[in-house]
Amino acid sequence: MKKVILMVAAIVLLAAPALADYSAGTTDVTRIKDYYDPNYGGGEFTLYNNGLDTNAYSVKTKDINTPANSFQTFCVETHEYIMPPYYGVEMDVSTTNVNEATGAVTGPGSHSIAGGNWDKNGVPLGDNLDARTAYLYTKFATGTLTGYDYTPGPKRQASAADLQKAIWFIENETGGVNNGFVALANDATTVGGETDEWVGRGIGNVRVLNLYTESTRVERQDQLYLIPAPAAIGLGILGLGLVGWYMRRFA
Repeated sequence: MKKVILMVAAIVLLAAPALADYSAGTTDVTRIKDYYDPNYGGGEFTLYNNGLDTNAYSVKTKDINTPANSFQTFCVETHEYIMPPYYGVEMDVSTTNVNEATGAVTGPGSHSIAGGNWDKNGVPLGDNLDARTAYLYTKFATGTLTGYDYTPGPKRQASAADLQKAIWFIENETGGVNNGFVALANDATTVGGETDEWVGRGIGNVRVLNLYTESTRVERQDQLYLIPAPAAIGLGILGLGLVGWYMRRFA
C-alpha cells in the first residue's frame, strides 16, 4: 500500500504544473457583524474550521471573532448562493485554466465552475479569474488595499460592499458597479498606469474555492483564497493535496 501512495505522490509532483482541481476537505462559512453590509448580498464572508494555510493574511483579515485559522473572503459569482452559517461545506481549489470557448483545460491558473459561460448544449465551461480581481483580493487580504476601511463597523461594511461590487463588475457578473476599486485595479494592471504594480502578474497567488454542499455536490459559491507560497511552490503543495483526496475517495 505504501508503494501505491508513493507512486501517486510522485505522479502528482510531476503533474503539479497542470493539475486539475483537488479537494481541500471541508470548511464552515459564516458572516460576522460589522464586517459586511447586512443590506447587501455580497461582501466579506468568513471561512473557518478548515485546513487552509492563512499565513498570507493580515491580522485585519484573519482569526476575527471565530476559532483560529479563519480568513475573510469574497464571492465571485452572483448566481450561486450560500446562506451562512453553513457547516461542513466541501471545497475544491481551482488550479486549472479553462478555455472559455471550449471548456478545455489549457494550463495552470484558476477558474470558477459554471462562471456564466456555457456551450451551445448548455454545458458550463468555467470562468477564468481576472487579474484585476486577483490584485484587489491580494491587497485586501494583506491589509493594504487603498481606500478600504478595515475598522469594524459601518465604514468596513460600506467598504466590503464596494469591493464586492467591484469584483462582480470585473468578473462580468450582474450587480457589479464600476467604482473606485475597479479604477484602482485597472491602473495597477495597465502598462504605464500610475502604479502598474500588477502588470504581468496574472492571478498571482489567488485561487478560487469552489464550495459544494457536502455529499450532494450541489455548488453553493465560488470564493477567493490567497495561498502563502509562491505560485509554483503553491501548486506543488496543492498537488500533494490530491494524494489525500485520492486516498479519501478511492482507498
